[in-house]
Formats: sequence, C-alpha cells, structure tokens
Amino acid sequence: MIRKTGLLGGAFNPPHYGHLRPAQEAMQALGLERVVFIPTGVHPFKGPELLAPVEHRLAMLRLALTGWPGFDLWEIEAQSSEISYTVNTLTAWHCLHPDQEPVLLIGADILRELHLWRAWRRIPELAHVVLMTRPGFVGEVDFPAWEYLERFRVGSVEELDRQRLGRYGFLPIRVTPQPIASTELRHRLRTGEAVAGMMPEGVAGYIGNQKLFQ
Repeated sequence: MIRKTGLLGGAFNPPHYGHLRPAQEAMQALGLERVVFIPTGVHPFKGPELLAPVEHRLAMLRLALTGWPGFDLWEIEAQSSEISYTVNTLTAWHCLHPDQEPVLLIGADILRELHLWRAWRRIPELAHVVLMTRPGFVGEVDFPAWEYLERFRVGSVEELDRQRLGRYGFLPIRVTPQPIASTELRHRLRTGEAVAGMMPEGVAGYIGNQKLFQ
C-alpha cells in the first residue's frame, strides 16, 4: 500500500509556529501519514552570514518537533556540504522510500521564487505539490511557477493519487494564517522583545542559552 508523506523544507532560522501549525493542518487535511521536516544545509540564496550554523538549526528543529505527533526530521541536506536543491532531495527520497508517495508542502510566498529553483519544472514530476495558502488567496497568476503548476492541478484531496492520476498533482489548500515570520523573530531576539507564543519554549530557551541571533 502506497503511503503519503509530507515533505517540508526550509532554513528554519529559527523554527516557529508559523512552520509547525500549517504543517499540522496540512497533515490532517491531506490524510498524510507524517510530515518530514528537511532543514537546508547550504542554502542556494542565503549565505552563512544570514543563517545560524546548521548544527544549531538542527538542534532547534529537534526541540521544535518534540510533542508534535507525526512530525519527523530528515537531515539529508543538513549533512551535505553541497548546495541544497529540492529536485535532488526528492530524487533521493524516491531511492530511499519507494513505498511512499511524497507530497511537497510549500507556502504561498514560495511562488515568488520557485521559478528560480534548480530544475524547478521537474518538481511536479517527482512529488505532489501542495500550496498552503491564506484565506482570500486566488492565485498569483503573474508568477511563472503558478501558470506552470496549474497544468498539474487537481480538484480535491482525493485526486492526489498518483496511481489513479497516472502522474503527480498540484493542489492549493487553505491553512490558518500565522502572523509569524523568521525575519521578525530574529529582529525581536536582537532587540530583546518578547517572543512568547511565537515559537516553542524549548526553542526560545536554546536560543537564549546559545546566544543566537544576537
């Protein structure tokens, strides 16, 4: 039996509820067996001066995922010295998990840059693509990626079935808006402003102990 697994990549610099809560909603809405978080190692767009060291981002993400049933961590990108490309990660997933059907979870803001990703047109050939949108989102038709992904669009969660479709599908779903961004969190941490309720306490404690984002 083919099982569906959600894959959520990102810098997680730092991880927060804006990552966790939409992933949980998507897992429930799509009937996913689990969601695997994949922290970027060498980011293609962000240099090391913009990111906390990968060992700290891994440690924070482990703490963030604690107590969230169905959430797992995959360190394939973090453990590599090569630039992280989603198309390569999906290819590796197929080799390691041929019995699982990958569902790539992306936020609506990613549409602005998706066409800049390495071999981005291959992504819907390797996984279902689920766009987690905000209420009122009608499609960013002026973005190259939106027009291309529309070719793979299906009408419902039930249609996200590669065996029935003969291909992978694209589906936008609505998730509850989370007014939390990593950029704002880092600013608050630098200026000493409160971050309570924006990230798990364990992550906030780790950041304080390690003096990150100072």
